[in-house]
Amino acid sequence: MKKLQQITHLIYEAAVVKRLLRTGWQILGDNEEGVGEHTFMTAVIAYFLARSMSQKSEQSQQINMEKVMIMSVFHDFHEARTGDLDKIAKFYMTRDQNKANRDIFKGADDGLLAILEEYEERKSPEARLVYEANVIAFLVELKLLIEKGNTHAGEWLDANLMRLRIPEAVTLAKDLAKTSSQDWWKSIRQTLHEEFAR
Repeated sequence: MKKLQQITHLIYEAAVVKRLLRTGWQILGDNEEGVGEHTFMTAVIAYFLARSMSQKSEQSQQINMEKVMIMSVFHDFHEARTGDLDKIAKFYMTRDQNKANRDIFKGADDGLLAILEEYEERKSPEARLVYEANVIAFLVELKLLIEKGNTHAGEWLDANLMRLRIPEAVTLAKDLAKTSSQDWWKSIRQTLHEEFAR
């Protein structure tokens, strides 16, 4: 019964994560993105990065997809309690993500807690992959701002490209940076235009 109550509380805490806004966008003065939205993009990107890396590596070095997805979904969960700190705020404030994660998950899901500790250490291939997917999710938002005419977002995009180390992540990020966000439905648009012309 106690474990069920812990899980119930975790689900309501997840609703806080979903509603929480990322603070860094306030500096650029343009964009509102929730932590939950960012988490979703991180998970999607991490999934495809993991697939790409697994296809290129030897069988003995396969990426653990389950671990990647768990890290992706829960990597910012602690922000329900610590808040989201932008990069400038981190010069002046500290937060204890590990303590927040322990207080949230200990007893409810110790296996998940161990995976989050692994993520924070950034030593395993899965942790590094999810971290870089997290950066790429940020780059996607920056690219969308560039397309909307934000003249400062380009500087941030270029600087954050430099944070990436995994070759597959670098390749993906560079392609995202040069591709229009509207290209995904280019052929559909052409079909619609042809249909409208009849």
